[in-house]
Amino acid sequence: MIMEPTILEMVEFYLPVLVTAGDYAREIQPRISGPPDKPGQNPWVQAITDADQGVQTFIEVATLARFPAAGFYGEEQEQSRHTTYFPARADTTVWLDPINGTFLYKNQRPGWDIILSITRHGQLLAAISYMPVRERFYLGIRGYGAFTGDRNSRQIGAMAPLATIPGSRVCLTYQAPDALARLRRQWDALDIVDDYTPELGFDNLNDLFTGRLAAYASNHGELLDWGAMAFIATQAGGVASRLDGRPFDAFDNFQLGSTDMLVATSPAVHAELLATLR
Repeated sequence: MIMEPTILEMVEFYLPVLVTAGDYAREIQPRISGPPDKPGQNPWVQAITDADQGVQTFIEVATLARFPAAGFYGEEQEQSRHTTYFPARADTTVWLDPINGTFLYKNQRPGWDIILSITRHGQLLAAISYMPVRERFYLGIRGYGAFTGDRNSRQIGAMAPLATIPGSRVCLTYQAPDALARLRRQWDALDIVDDYTPELGFDNLNDLFTGRLAAYASNHGELLDWGAMAFIATQAGGVASRLDGRPFDAFDNFQLGSTDMLVATSPAVHAELLATLR
């Protein structure tokens, strides 16, 4: 009988793998090129580069070598040469957004990250965000909490606890025009596509942990990235729900797709946001 690896074993295996992938992506960023843009409704969705495919290939190879019984899904699945080597069905699955924020990456901004999540029987057990430019990990593990560490982190026990930091009045939205209009009455709310400029002062959803971002809301947040970040935030003291306040159940039924979500740095911030939205 094949024993499933522990969640800590898997997380700690991927820490140095993500650092190497990030070093590669940083090295080629100044001269990055790639295939034609993907179909999509805005430049953030359309953006793709050689780094997206390179990072995914590297992590696919590492996963096949160390956890061959695991399933795997990466955002660049259609271009992958390794899909057929992973089992079609698996109890444990690794999910990857190889360059989250490809639009930022392509435009020489620092706020992109690599997001890797691990599920077992559909339940999200861990999510890792590694920001190569900051050289910083942000991660959450079900039953253990949330942690942060630098590029030299190799063991969870040596990392520092991670906590969301309330205080900001900035709320980021994506494909949620009705919510944006309501939030602008009392919050510094903006749309990540229409209102983005480099002068905004933050680049990433990880700014929930720096004090620069209070919350984010979306009608169609992809679980691969927005959902994974919601999981880390809740493990770090934040709150996630549907936009109308209903419980957010995607962590127990994690799959490819999108859903509406409201993620805040604290219960108090979440309650104030819901009151504004109603």
